[in-house]
Amino acid sequence: MIVVHTAMLREFRLAPAAVRRVADGDRKQAATVERHLALLCDLLHHHHTGEDELLWPPLRERLPASVVQRLDAAEDQHAAIDAALDRVADARRDFRATATGQDGAVLAEALEQLHVLLAEHLDAEERTLLPLAAAHLTEAEWRAVGAAGAASVPKSALLLVFGMFAYEGDPAVLRDMLREAPPPARVLVPRLAPRAYRRRARQVHGTAHP
Repeated sequence: MIVVHTAMLREFRLAPAAVRRVADGDRKQAATVERHLALLCDLLHHHHTGEDELLWPPLRERLPASVVQRLDAAEDQHAAIDAALDRVADARRDFRATATGQDGAVLAEALEQLHVLLAEHLDAEERTLLPLAAAHLTEAEWRAVGAAGAASVPKSALLLVFGMFAYEGDPAVLRDMLREAPPPARVLVPRLAPRAYRRRARQVHGTAHP
């Protein structure tokens, strides 16, 4: 979970600058950046859906009433982030269609607002909820959340997404994420995924090491 959070926070932090670097009227680069943003937004949406459907309900049943309010706060934050994602989606469509500096500024601002909400939410989740989840959920329940997240990633984006996670991820955690994969994948993915991310980072951020 921390590996996923770290990657999403990094990419949403970098996103406004990537938008602002697009030259006025450069529709090709606008499309490249918007495609990356679409992937990020889908990842975040599915990540939160997995928590809402698979993580919070069993946890709610097992927590004492005195701490259930922490779940309520997390769900309220999810709702606020969903609304911010909707604003980003509207701004993304306009930016991809026009590639104007004006629409880019609107999108960059929407992304900055989303990043603020996301950083606040993930910090609270990691401090107050993940320790409770680790104490009250089974390994099978944790793995179901991870499996749902992996299933939501298009096959064409799997290497890129794993490379995104691997950029700052704990190698031991990354190996565990591949534990159920076929042996060839366990060998090839750690080699190929970082290349996929470096290529995307150069396209979107202008550097392989953003």
